[in-house]
Amino acid sequence: MNEAMKYRFQTILVATDFGESASAALQYAQALARAHRARIVITHVIDPASYAFPDGIPASLDFGEKERQEIQTLEEETRRQGIPVHSQVQTGMICDRILQSVKEMHADLLILGTRAKGKAGRAALGTVARQVLARTPCPVLTVSKEMIEHLPHSGCWQSVLIATDFSVASLEALDFAHRITLNVLTIVHAEPCLEQHECETCLERLRFLAPLNESHTVPVEHVVTTGDAADVIVREAAKARADLVVLGSPAEELTGQHFESSTVLQVISAVNCPVLCVPSTLRMPLAALAKEVAEPC
Repeated sequence: MNEAMKYRFQTILVATDFGESASAALQYAQALARAHRARIVITHVIDPASYAFPDGIPASLDFGEKERQEIQTLEEETRRQGIPVHSQVQTGMICDRILQSVKEMHADLLILGTRAKGKAGRAALGTVARQVLARTPCPVLTVSKEMIEHLPHSGCWQSVLIATDFSVASLEALDFAHRITLNVLTIVHAEPCLEQHECETCLERLRFLAPLNESHTVPVEHVVTTGDAADVIVREAAKARADLVVLGSPAEELTGQHFESSTVLQVISAVNCPVLCVPSTLRMPLAALAKEVAEPC
Protein backbone atom coordinates (compact mmCIF):
# COMPACT_ATOMS: atom_id res chain seq x y z
CA MET A 1 0.00 0.00 0.00
CA ASN A 2 1.21 3.50 -0.80
CA GLU A 3 2.58 4.93 2.47
CA ALA A 4 1.09 8.34 1.63
CA MET A 5 -2.38 6.85 1.48
CA LYS A 6 -4.66 8.27 4.15
CA TYR A 7 -7.70 6.06 3.71
CA ARG A 8 -7.84 2.35 2.96
CA PHE A 9 -10.76 0.35 1.65
CA GLN A 10 -10.88 -3.12 3.18
CA THR A 11 -13.63 -5.04 1.37
CA ILE A 12 -14.62 -4.26 -2.21
CA LEU A 13 -17.82 -5.77 -3.58
CA VAL A 14 -18.07 -6.10 -7.36
CA ALA A 15 -21.46 -6.92 -8.86
CA THR A 16 -21.09 -8.63 -12.22
CA ASP A 17 -23.35 -9.70 -15.07
CA PHE A 18 -20.28 -11.01 -16.97
CA GLY A 19 -20.55 -8.25 -19.59
CA GLU A 20 -17.85 -5.87 -20.85
CA SER A 21 -18.67 -3.12 -18.38
CA ALA A 22 -18.61 -5.58 -15.48
CA SER A 23 -15.22 -6.82 -16.69
CA ALA A 24 -13.90 -3.24 -16.59
CA ALA A 25 -15.34 -2.84 -13.08
CA LEU A 26 -13.53 -5.98 -11.91
CA GLN A 27 -10.22 -4.87 -13.45
CA TYR A 28 -10.53 -1.54 -11.65
CA ALA A 29 -11.41 -3.35 -8.41
CA GLN A 30 -8.36 -5.59 -8.77
CA ALA A 31 -6.06 -2.59 -9.21
CA LEU A 32 -7.69 -0.83 -6.25
CA ALA A 33 -7.43 -3.95 -4.08
CA ARG A 34 -3.71 -4.25 -4.82
CA ALA A 35 -3.17 -0.59 -3.89
CA HIS A 36 -5.19 -0.84 -0.66
CA ARG A 37 -4.39 -4.45 0.24
CA ALA A 38 -8.12 -5.08 0.24
CA ARG A 39 -10.12 -8.20 -0.42
CA ILE A 40 -12.64 -8.54 -3.24
CA VAL A 41 -16.06 -10.15 -3.17
CA ILE A 42 -17.48 -10.92 -6.62
CA THR A 43 -21.22 -11.42 -6.72
CA HIS A 44 -23.67 -12.40 -9.44
CA VAL A 45 -27.41 -12.51 -8.88
CA ILE A 46 -29.82 -14.60 -10.92
CA ASP A 47 -33.38 -13.34 -11.10
CA PRO A 48 -35.46 -16.54 -11.54
CA ALA A 49 -38.23 -14.56 -13.21
CA SER A 50 -35.96 -13.77 -16.15
CA TYR A 51 -34.16 -17.12 -16.35
CA ALA A 52 -35.06 -19.26 -19.37
CA PHE A 53 -34.58 -23.01 -19.02
CA PRO A 54 -33.55 -24.89 -22.20
CA ASP A 55 -36.12 -27.44 -23.32
CA GLY A 56 -35.55 -30.90 -21.96
CA ILE A 57 -33.07 -29.87 -19.25
CA PRO A 58 -34.31 -30.14 -15.67
CA ALA A 59 -34.15 -26.81 -13.91
CA SER A 60 -32.59 -28.41 -10.84
CA LEU A 61 -29.59 -29.57 -12.92
CA ASP A 62 -29.03 -26.54 -15.15
CA PHE A 63 -30.06 -23.58 -13.05
CA GLY A 64 -27.07 -21.31 -12.44
CA GLU A 65 -24.38 -23.83 -13.40
CA LYS A 66 -22.98 -21.68 -16.21
CA GLU A 67 -22.88 -18.64 -13.93
CA ARG A 68 -21.06 -20.59 -11.21
CA GLN A 69 -18.43 -21.68 -13.71
CA GLU A 70 -17.96 -18.13 -14.99
CA ILE A 71 -17.65 -16.59 -11.56
CA GLN A 72 -15.22 -19.31 -10.50
CA THR A 73 -13.02 -18.32 -13.44
CA LEU A 74 -13.10 -14.68 -12.30
CA GLU A 75 -12.26 -15.71 -8.74
CA GLU A 76 -9.27 -17.80 -9.85
CA GLU A 77 -8.03 -14.98 -12.08
CA THR A 78 -8.22 -12.55 -9.16
CA ARG A 79 -6.51 -14.94 -6.75
CA ARG A 80 -3.60 -15.39 -9.17
CA GLN A 81 -2.93 -11.67 -8.70
CA GLY A 82 -2.39 -12.26 -5.00
CA ILE A 83 -5.70 -10.68 -4.00
CA PRO A 84 -7.87 -12.25 -1.27
CA VAL A 85 -11.15 -13.03 -3.01
CA HIS A 86 -14.52 -14.66 -2.45
CA SER A 87 -17.24 -15.23 -5.05
CA GLN A 88 -20.93 -16.00 -4.83
CA VAL A 89 -23.86 -16.73 -7.12
CA GLN A 90 -27.19 -15.78 -5.58
CA THR A 91 -30.82 -16.07 -6.56
CA GLY A 92 -33.51 -13.45 -6.03
CA MET A 93 -34.25 -9.79 -6.62
CA ILE A 94 -30.97 -8.41 -7.90
CA CYS A 95 -30.92 -5.11 -6.02
CA ASP A 96 -31.97 -6.73 -2.73
CA ARG A 97 -29.31 -9.43 -3.00
CA ILE A 98 -26.55 -6.93 -3.79
CA LEU A 99 -27.53 -4.81 -0.78
CA GLN A 100 -27.64 -7.94 1.37
CA SER A 101 -24.11 -8.83 0.24
CA VAL A 102 -22.87 -5.33 1.09
CA LYS A 103 -24.18 -5.82 4.62
CA GLU A 104 -23.12 -9.44 5.15
CA MET A 105 -19.63 -8.97 3.69
CA HIS A 106 -19.12 -5.65 5.50
CA ALA A 107 -18.22 -4.06 2.17
CA ASP A 108 -17.00 -0.48 2.38
CA LEU A 109 -17.05 0.00 -1.40
CA LEU A 110 -19.35 -1.27 -4.15
CA ILE A 111 -18.14 -1.13 -7.76
CA LEU A 112 -20.57 -1.20 -10.69
CA GLY A 113 -19.92 -1.16 -14.41
CA THR A 114 -21.77 1.43 -16.51
CA ARG A 115 -23.16 0.72 -19.93
CA ALA A 116 -21.78 2.23 -23.12
CA LYS A 117 -23.13 5.62 -24.11
CA GLY A 118 -26.17 5.59 -26.35
CA LYS A 119 -26.97 7.85 -29.28
CA ALA A 120 -28.01 10.63 -26.93
CA GLY A 121 -24.77 10.28 -24.94
CA ARG A 122 -26.55 8.61 -22.03
CA ALA A 123 -24.53 5.88 -20.52
CA ALA A 124 -25.54 5.26 -17.85
CA LEU A 125 -26.87 3.15 -15.23
CA GLY A 126 -29.37 0.38 -15.67
CA THR A 127 -32.41 0.03 -13.45
CA VAL A 128 -30.66 -2.13 -10.85
CA ALA A 129 -27.67 0.23 -10.62
CA ARG A 130 -29.96 3.21 -10.06
CA GLN A 131 -31.79 1.32 -7.32
CA VAL A 132 -28.56 0.34 -5.60
CA LEU A 133 -27.14 3.86 -5.84
CA ALA A 134 -29.98 5.29 -3.76
CA ARG A 135 -30.10 2.49 -1.18
CA THR A 136 -26.58 1.27 -0.45
CA PRO A 137 -24.96 2.30 2.86
CA CYS A 138 -21.45 2.37 1.36
CA PRO A 139 -19.89 4.47 -1.42
CA VAL A 140 -20.58 3.30 -4.98
CA LEU A 141 -17.93 3.58 -7.69
CA THR A 142 -19.06 3.51 -11.33
CA VAL A 143 -16.65 2.48 -14.08
CA SER A 144 -17.13 2.04 -17.83
CA LYS A 145 -15.03 -0.01 -20.22
CA GLU A 146 -13.73 3.23 -21.77
CA MET A 147 -11.98 4.09 -18.49
CA ILE A 148 -9.28 1.42 -18.57
CA GLU A 149 -6.69 4.20 -18.98
CA HIS A 150 -7.43 5.15 -15.37
CA LEU A 151 -6.36 1.75 -14.00
CA PRO A 152 -2.91 3.03 -12.91
CA HIS A 153 -4.66 5.56 -10.64
CA SER A 154 -7.14 3.13 -9.10
CA GLY A 155 -7.04 3.66 -5.35
CA CYS A 156 -4.17 6.16 -5.68
CA TRP A 157 -6.18 9.15 -6.77
CA GLN A 158 -3.82 12.07 -7.30
CA SER A 159 -6.35 14.54 -8.73
CA VAL A 160 -9.91 14.39 -7.40
CA LEU A 161 -12.85 16.66 -8.21
CA ILE A 162 -15.75 17.05 -5.80
CA ALA A 163 -18.94 18.96 -6.60
CA THR A 164 -20.93 20.55 -3.78
CA ASP A 165 -24.26 22.34 -3.51
CA PHE A 166 -23.70 22.87 0.24
CA SER A 167 -26.21 20.16 1.18
CA VAL A 168 -25.39 17.68 3.97
CA ALA A 169 -24.97 14.92 1.37
CA SER A 170 -22.47 16.91 -0.66
CA LEU A 171 -20.55 17.94 2.47
CA GLU A 172 -20.22 14.29 3.49
CA ALA A 173 -18.94 13.57 -0.01
CA LEU A 174 -16.50 16.47 0.39
CA ASP A 175 -15.24 15.11 3.70
CA PHE A 176 -14.72 11.69 2.08
CA ALA A 177 -12.96 13.25 -0.92
CA HIS A 178 -10.45 14.91 1.42
CA ARG A 179 -9.66 11.50 2.91
CA ILE A 180 -8.87 9.77 -0.39
CA THR A 181 -7.10 12.55 -2.33
CA LEU A 182 -3.32 12.22 -2.52
CA ASN A 183 -2.28 15.34 -4.43
CA VAL A 184 -4.84 18.03 -5.29
CA LEU A 185 -8.57 18.38 -4.64
CA THR A 186 -10.75 20.57 -6.85
CA ILE A 187 -14.00 21.73 -5.22
CA VAL A 188 -16.64 22.90 -7.69
CA HIS A 189 -19.88 24.80 -7.20
CA ALA A 190 -22.03 25.85 -10.16
CA GLU A 191 -25.42 27.50 -10.54
CA PRO A 192 -27.29 28.53 -13.70
CA CYS A 193 -27.28 32.28 -13.06
CA LEU A 194 -24.71 33.85 -10.77
CA GLU A 195 -23.71 37.49 -10.65
CA GLN A 196 -20.12 38.41 -9.81
CA HIS A 197 -20.93 39.26 -6.19
CA GLU A 198 -22.81 35.96 -5.84
CA CYS A 199 -19.77 34.05 -7.11
CA GLU A 200 -17.64 35.80 -4.51
CA THR A 201 -20.12 34.88 -1.77
CA CYS A 202 -20.12 31.23 -2.84
CA LEU A 203 -16.33 31.25 -2.92
CA GLU A 204 -16.28 32.47 0.68
CA ARG A 205 -18.68 29.69 1.62
CA LEU A 206 -16.35 27.12 0.05
CA ARG A 207 -13.40 28.52 1.96
CA PHE A 208 -15.48 28.33 5.14
CA LEU A 209 -15.37 24.54 4.66
CA ALA A 210 -11.57 24.49 5.07
CA PRO A 211 -11.74 22.77 8.51
CA LEU A 212 -12.79 19.58 6.70
CA ASN A 213 -9.26 19.50 5.28
CA GLU A 214 -7.37 20.12 8.51
CA SER A 215 -6.55 16.49 9.29
CA HIS A 216 -6.15 15.40 5.65
CA THR A 217 -4.03 18.24 4.32
CA VAL A 218 -3.94 18.47 0.53
CA PRO A 219 -3.84 21.51 -1.75
CA VAL A 220 -7.39 22.64 -2.60
CA GLU A 221 -8.56 24.56 -5.64
CA HIS A 222 -11.98 26.26 -5.54
CA VAL A 223 -14.08 26.77 -8.66
CA VAL A 224 -17.30 28.80 -8.55
CA THR A 225 -18.94 29.51 -11.87
CA THR A 226 -22.17 30.05 -13.75
CA GLY A 227 -23.60 27.21 -15.79
CA ASP A 228 -25.34 23.87 -15.75
CA ALA A 229 -23.89 21.86 -12.87
CA ALA A 230 -23.28 18.65 -14.84
CA ASP A 231 -21.66 20.50 -17.75
CA VAL A 232 -19.39 22.42 -15.39
CA ILE A 233 -18.37 19.28 -13.49
CA VAL A 234 -17.51 17.40 -16.68
CA ARG A 235 -15.57 20.38 -18.07
CA GLU A 236 -13.64 21.04 -14.86
CA ALA A 237 -12.85 17.33 -14.43
CA ALA A 238 -11.25 17.32 -17.88
CA LYS A 239 -9.37 20.54 -17.13
CA ALA A 240 -8.05 19.15 -13.82
CA ARG A 241 -7.22 15.79 -15.43
CA ALA A 242 -9.19 14.24 -12.60
CA ASP A 243 -8.62 10.59 -11.76
CA LEU A 244 -11.94 10.54 -9.93
CA VAL A 245 -15.11 12.61 -9.55
CA VAL A 246 -16.90 12.47 -6.19
CA LEU A 247 -20.60 13.27 -5.73
CA GLY A 248 -23.18 12.85 -3.01
CA SER A 249 -25.47 9.87 -3.65
CA PRO A 250 -29.07 10.65 -4.60
CA ALA A 251 -31.48 10.46 -1.69
CA GLU A 252 -34.18 8.82 -3.80
CA GLU A 253 -34.16 6.19 -6.52
CA LEU A 254 -33.64 7.64 -9.99
CA THR A 255 -35.37 6.49 -13.16
CA GLY A 256 -34.54 7.09 -16.80
CA GLN A 257 -37.02 9.97 -16.76
CA HIS A 258 -34.81 11.76 -14.21
CA PHE A 259 -31.91 12.10 -16.65
CA GLU A 260 -32.57 15.72 -17.63
CA SER A 261 -32.86 16.82 -14.00
CA SER A 262 -30.24 14.59 -12.37
CA THR A 263 -26.70 15.92 -12.10
CA VAL A 264 -25.52 12.49 -10.92
CA LEU A 265 -26.85 10.65 -13.98
CA GLN A 266 -25.61 13.29 -16.39
CA VAL A 267 -22.11 13.32 -14.90
CA ILE A 268 -21.81 9.53 -14.87
CA SER A 269 -22.93 9.54 -18.50
CA ALA A 270 -20.48 12.17 -19.73
CA VAL A 271 -17.33 12.30 -17.60
CA ASN A 272 -14.24 10.40 -18.73
CA CYS A 273 -13.16 9.08 -15.35
CA PRO A 274 -14.76 6.93 -12.63
CA VAL A 275 -17.41 8.51 -10.40
CA LEU A 276 -17.67 7.82 -6.68
CA CYS A 277 -21.08 8.45 -5.08
CA VAL A 278 -21.01 8.83 -1.30
CA PRO A 279 -24.21 8.22 0.71
CA SER A 280 -25.30 10.56 3.47
CA THR A 281 -25.11 9.27 7.02
CA LEU A 282 -26.58 12.48 8.49
CA ARG A 283 -23.67 13.02 10.85
CA MET A 284 -24.50 15.87 13.24
CA PRO A 285 -21.24 17.88 12.88
CA LEU A 286 -21.66 18.04 9.12
CA ALA A 287 -25.38 18.75 9.44
CA ALA A 288 -24.53 21.72 11.65
CA LEU A 289 -21.87 22.86 9.20
CA ALA A 290 -24.33 22.57 6.32
CA LYS A 291 -26.76 24.78 8.22
CA GLU A 292 -24.06 27.43 8.65
CA VAL A 293 -23.34 27.59 4.92
CA ALA A 294 -26.95 27.12 3.81
CA GLU A 295 -27.63 30.72 2.83
CA PRO A 296 -28.12 31.01 -0.94
CA CYS A 297 -25.31 32.61 -2.93
